[in-house]
Amino acid sequence: MLHFISRVCHAVDRTLDPLYNRWAWLRRSRLRLGHWKHNTKQKIHDHCYAASNIPALQALAERRFDALACASARLAPVPEQWPEIDVSVVMYNSERWLPSFMQSLRDQHYPLNRLHLFFVDHGSADQTVSLTQQLLSDYGGQFASAQLIEQDNLGFGAGHDRAIRSGKSDYCLVTNLDLEFEADALCVAMRMALSDTTQQVASWELRQIPYEHPKYYDPVTSECNWSAHACVLIRRQAYEQVGGYEPRIFMYCEDVELSYRFRSYGYALKYVPGAVVHHYTYESAGEVKPVQYAGSFVGNMYLRLRYGSAYDARRGVLLYLFLMLRRQQSFPGARAALWEGLKKVASNWSYFKKGKGPAAAHFPFYGLDFDFTRHGPFWECAPVTVSEPPLVSIITRTYKGRGVLLQQTMQSVLNQTYPRIELIVVEDGGDTQKAVVEQMALQARPGQQVHFIANPKEGRSSAGNAGLAAATGRWLMFLDDDDLIFADHVETLAQVLIKDESFAAAYALAIEVHTDMREDRQHYVEERFTTPMTFFQEWDYEVLQHHNFIPIQAILFQRELYETWGGFDVELDQLEDWHLWLRYGYGQQFAYVPKTTSIFRSPAKLDVRTDRAQLLHEAYEEAKKRAQRSIQMLSSH
Repeated sequence: MLHFISRVCHAVDRTLDPLYNRWAWLRRSRLRLGHWKHNTKQKIHDHCYAASNIPALQALAERRFDALACASARLAPVPEQWPEIDVSVVMYNSERWLPSFMQSLRDQHYPLNRLHLFFVDHGSADQTVSLTQQLLSDYGGQFASAQLIEQDNLGFGAGHDRAIRSGKSDYCLVTNLDLEFEADALCVAMRMALSDTTQQVASWELRQIPYEHPKYYDPVTSECNWSAHACVLIRRQAYEQVGGYEPRIFMYCEDVELSYRFRSYGYALKYVPGAVVHHYTYESAGEVKPVQYAGSFVGNMYLRLRYGSAYDARRGVLLYLFLMLRRQQSFPGARAALWEGLKKVASNWSYFKKGKGPAAAHFPFYGLDFDFTRHGPFWECAPVTVSEPPLVSIITRTYKGRGVLLQQTMQSVLNQTYPRIELIVVEDGGDTQKAVVEQMALQARPGQQVHFIANPKEGRSSAGNAGLAAATGRWLMFLDDDDLIFADHVETLAQVLIKDESFAAAYALAIEVHTDMREDRQHYVEERFTTPMTFFQEWDYEVLQHHNFIPIQAILFQRELYETWGGFDVELDQLEDWHLWLRYGYGQQFAYVPKTTSIFRSPAKLDVRTDRAQLLHEAYEEAKKRAQRSIQMLSSH
């Protein structure tokens, strides 16, 4: 559907192009109309959703300027002795998952004699209890301790609370049974936990595959507004301080509630993309689970009462009623399930008006969901497992006075899950950023290389070419010094090129962040988060000839393209990336990945956007003609 809308927009633009090219006032009017439309849409969005949504994202971005928040996103050195962990597992008719779960736990690189296992059964009617007893009899001696607790089914949170309070380790691993761990998962999660030397972080969420949870997290600090508790490492001190899981939430949203309560007590939450678990949560992509459907909506209402404003609560009720009364239901019996849920909300209304901690924090609500999400929740992902993954070269162009931005961009590169990366930072006109690059290079992990090049003051196209000439990777990409990439960006695109070598490049979706940049370039405020409709575009060279739908940081391409076509045209200072894609894409196939993996910035102020649009318009015809001329010259040889 998005691809269809994108093609319609493309057709309309092509029809109106002659008018825009003829009258400058029409171009300016078009831009101002678009700005007004986006502002109006944002106001409607704020009215329908929660006023805290944008401030919550801004608060995450503000943490990028906190050195401790950035430091705690890195992996601490391997400790001489690993901390003990209490592993909490809640079971209900779960026999099918037990053998594989137990085997993956036994295969952990984490020393098993530092793990205390607590299996809590909630009245299973199958062979879960007897199978657990057998497994603990066979393998329990490999662990520090192992026990089975049987109790009535009091809900997901209550079951984990029983297990956590039965142990005494400083860290607790809350985990589903329907998953399997990558061998290094617990080691990676714990190393990030150990990097938090000030104990500001309450939990560390492990990444789920094949379907990564799409909620937004910060690419620099790895912090998020809430954590999914399918598999999460929790600091016991924080858990006990805030009171543990909410006992009146039976199932679904108990993880969001505890996350919000952690934050209401001043704690941060981390996401650990390098710690991976295989979670078999869906039989198929897009599956609707009836119990989750109703439970999530009830939980959302509970959280609105506790963490939202009175207006948020009223909006939640209206949205809930809309779902109940709409003609088309998500599954048979959905309306009845929602009605029963609404009665629960009414009976617990006054209870959930209390219980929030004292710290000032923003708690987002997006309709009957939580927080801003990235596109592509059902894009299947997996770590790169080839024995010798190709080297990826990332080229970052910078210049004087950009040190703060450059640090953040470099941190997002060092956070990558892909195992072999070469980062080349090229400064246009000097070496003022050399110290910044060298300092950040000290944080590089094994498999990561960082290089600095001081280039003459010849413009950013020349700087990009210097980076291309120095790159030694099989695959190349650009990342400007104010853009950011999510931790799986390189991994996601590289997997596509590994699976199908016929693709010359792979590109993914990106978030455009309208940013108010301060004059000193030392600070900024992010005001709007959007993905333009033109980006939802399957590879089509004809469309590319009309407009660029590939942001510069969103694409990973084969080295052979550079060797065939060369680098940037140094005569261009605008649209140099589009000019490059026109040449690289000629006669080739690029792979489109409909998942958000990166962030780029554009000015938030209308006058700056207008001036910038004018510069791009003036460069448009020249960039297109120069690309066509280059293609003709190469084709004629």
